[in-house]
Formats: sequence, structure tokens, C-alpha cells
Amino acid sequence: MKHTIKVIFGKEQVVKTYINKQLTNEEMQLNVKEYQFTSDEEKQAFIKGLNEAIGWMDFCIPELEIAGGEGSR
Repeated sequence: MKHTIKVIFGKEQVVKTYINKQLTNEEMQLNVKEYQFTSDEEKQAFIKGLNEAIGWMDFCIPELEIAGGEGSR
């Protein structure tokens, strides 16, 4: 069984969601991402990581930056 979660990114879009205002189609495409996990434990770890990131505007993963991996800019 797959475990999925949808995440809404963007301050304005989060506010709209909290006040039950519908997002536009463009906002849905740009700001709503769906993630799938093979276990609930993976999903909960992802949620914990997102909670840790709340309030930060930017971040990097130095390990990936050094390796030139997927997270590098």
C-alpha cells in the first residue's frame, strides 16, 4: 500500500487553504505537490522534516551541493 501526502507551498496559497478559499488551476499546478512513500514511517519522517523547515525561506543540503547532486543549484 502506498502512503501519499499532498503539500501546499507558498504563503498566499497556504493562507487561502486555511480560510477555505479555492486555489486556482495555476496555483494547484505550481504550489501543490504530491509525494508517495512505501511506508507510513517514511511518510512521518518526511512530515517531521517539513515541520523543521517551516519558517525558513531557503535551504541547501551541503552533502548534495558538494557532490553536485540533485539538490545543487
